[in-house]
Amino acid sequence: MIHYKLNIGDLIVSQNKQVTFTCTGLGSCIGLFLQDRTLGLSGGAHILLPSYSISPESIGKYYTVDSSIEQLLLQFKSKGSTTLNLRAKITGGASLLSSTFQTGKKNADDTIDQLIKNFIFIAATDVGGQLSRTAYFDCGTGVMTVRNPETKEIKTY
Repeated sequence: MIHYKLNIGDLIVSQNKQVTFTCTGLGSCIGLFLQDRTLGLSGGAHILLPSYSISPESIGKYYTVDSSIEQLLLQFKSKGSTTLNLRAKITGGASLLSSTFQTGKKNADDTIDQLIKNFIFIAATDVGGQLSRTAYFDCGTGVMTVRNPETKEIKTY
């Protein structure tokens, strides 16, 4: 089994079914996982900011919802996939600090809006709340496992 840890701004698309993606410390950040089961493609992104925020994509990182989804879709398309074959699983978007910015909620809402706009089926969401998460996505099975480090609760989607 190959494990890829997705740090903030990272994204990847793989055709290897022996791969697991991991996003740790998802507070207001979003862990987004896409899968095309017909082609055996899976992708993941660790997203920091809502759409249209200032983000230096020129350094090879994709920090915003819109730039992350756009890049994932370009990579899927380059491998023969279409958005109608994609399934999405989303986690994160928590409000860890009492703030008027509501970055977590904006991240979750923007991610869902962008997926709907691109006609991508949303198979599972585990967003919101006030606790951080760690997410694992198994490319072979398409299962997303979400673990809360504080409560030790584990959910599978």
